Amino acid sequence: GQSKSSASEAAALFICALRLLVGNNTSMELCSDELGNIISMVTDSVLFQLLGLSDSDSGGTHPLILPQSVFEDCTILMQQACGFIEDLCNNHSDTDVTDLALLSHSVMKPLVALQEKQIKLHTNYSIILSSCIRSSVILLRCQREGDRMQLEKALVQLSLSTLKDMSDHPSELSKELKEPCLSLLRSCSSDTSLQAGEWGEISTYSVSNELWDAWAIVCASLAPGIGIKSSIYAMKGALGDLANTSRHAGAIVALRVALHSAGTEDPSLVCFVLHHVGFEVLQLLRAYSLRLAPALEGFDENRVNVCAEAVKVNMIAFQYLSTTSGEEGTSASFLLALFQVLVESVSFNGLPGNLLDTRNTGADENIGRMCAQVFVHVVRSNPLVFKSTISAMAAESRTILENAVRADMSGYAAPKREKKKLSLKGFR
Repeated sequence: GQSKSSASEAAALFICALRLLVGNNTSMELCSDELGNIISMVTDSVLFQLLGLSDSDSGGTHPLILPQSVFEDCTILMQQACGFIEDLCNNHSDTDVTDLALLSHSVMKPLVALQEKQIKLHTNYSIILSSCIRSSVILLRCQREGDRMQLEKALVQLSLSTLKDMSDHPSELSKELKEPCLSLLRSCSSDTSLQAGEWGEISTYSVSNELWDAWAIVCASLAPGIGIKSSIYAMKGALGDLANTSRHAGAIVALRVALHSAGTEDPSLVCFVLHHVGFEVLQLLRAYSLRLAPALEGFDENRVNVCAEAVKVNMIAFQYLSTTSGEEGTSASFLLALFQVLVESVSFNGLPGNLLDTRNTGADENIGRMCAQVFVHVVRSNPLVFKSTISAMAAESRTILENAVRADMSGYAAPKREKKKLSLKGFR
């Protein structure tokens, strides 16, 4: 145990010294054979050996995963070896000196093995795999135009498949690998060789597999609307599937983020989204605010968050409709439908300070206040549309709405009651 640890520390110091040489551009003074031998030695003797991918392991006698103690003893060695390869990738990107084919072999062999299931996603491998993913981002930039497309396509597939597989693994692994995978996807989509149709398929895949962070990156990186429009039916399915609550929180947050970003550049995209999934967003708001499916897993846990995000999406829609000429009629119809749901929600959940008497199971005054704030926002930003909307509502609904507006504008202070003076005349 002690000898292995000492050997590991000595090897780590040696590689650390090599990194200092690379950092000082001394690698430019080494001949290509010398540098190539050093890269092969570090890659084969450390990284591939720990992953079970070295040439000596080709007979299949290497265990699937080495004992935990080996990885604990070699943590610093792994970090230094990975840092060495990353340094050389950056060095090549700047100077074009290092052998690109050799670096690509060092970086891509573990990633190919991961994608082909030759090695498993495991916490012990996270240092090496995350480093390889980071290095692949650098190498992608170094590719010639003809070679880039195939590598980019392979790396996008790797990123998505790894993100999908991570959902079945411990959170420690997700912390190590998630951000490098998303960074790789961001790098590919922001300067891409792939066609818009291919990214449309990637968007749909991301939504269908609940890879919301990946979907948001694709939508933000591509031309406005490409990501959202190509995957809108998959998004419609995620939002409209009321029985599958695990999809709702991620889907509504991702939609709001993408819509806020892309809608700024292309406001008409808001109209497109409203047309295709407006009903589903309103249905989701109603289901969660009225607590219609409390027995479903995660429903109550995500209830306030889903309501808040659904309200934000509706407010983005209202902002578009109220500032776009020719949409006055649509704006009034939209607000009427929204107000009816919000009135139901206020009636069910009540308001802070018990200003509305409610004893419904699961009532949450925070949701009631959220709805009241929407009423106040609309009346202040577009009083004419507000007035025409409430005039079309039933008297009972209008009363609840008006009480909610007064309550919110007064800061939910209880109405002052005048103290009755005691008259002594009656006792005479």
